Amino acid sequence: MSIKSFNSFNEAKKDKWIKDAIKNPGALKKSLGKKEGEKISKKEIDSELQALKAKDKDPKKPGAQLGKKDATKKRRLELAKTLRSMNEDCGETNNYMFFGNLKTIKRLVDEMLEMDEAEVDAMLSDGHNWAVDHIATSKDDVEEVFNFLAGHNSSEHGEDTIEHGEEKLDDLEGVIKSFQDFQ
Repeated sequence: MSIKSFNSFNEAKKDKWIKDAIKNPGALKKSLGKKEGEKISKKEIDSELQALKAKDKDPKKPGAQLGKKDATKKRRLELAKTLRSMNEDCGETNNYMFFGNLKTIKRLVDEMLEMDEAEVDAMLSDGHNWAVDHIATSKDDVEEVFNFLAGHNSSEHGEDTIEHGEEKLDDLEGVIKSFQDFQ
């Protein structure tokens, strides 16, 4: 008996779900008035999705309340957006998940920063310290990775970097407080 490798299983499954998801190849292009071979830009996809969002019959309900034709178009646009991002991520780098996760973190942080601060503060003050803790730990983790990458890039400059680093430390001697000062 032979066990398939995880990657071969994953590759076969990946191809299958994409084929299964595309029921009518070219239907989205046709609905957008595109000719065969003409590409749909990310901007066009986003614009069409915004237009469909505006057609939502009841914005208070979760998900978009659309007619059958618009709902189908929305599903096709979302699939096109997903496939486009997969193609962009996989083609450029070996660590596409790293960059994809960074983009997700940035998007979510931007969305949280757009929320009403007073409402968020009230929610957090209502016994949800776990959220504050998660953000603090995440900040520390992201900061560690940033410092690693920034240090790795500057270490290529050799001795000059070390000398500048020592000068910076000398400048901070009178500023940095000891642990006891914080107690």
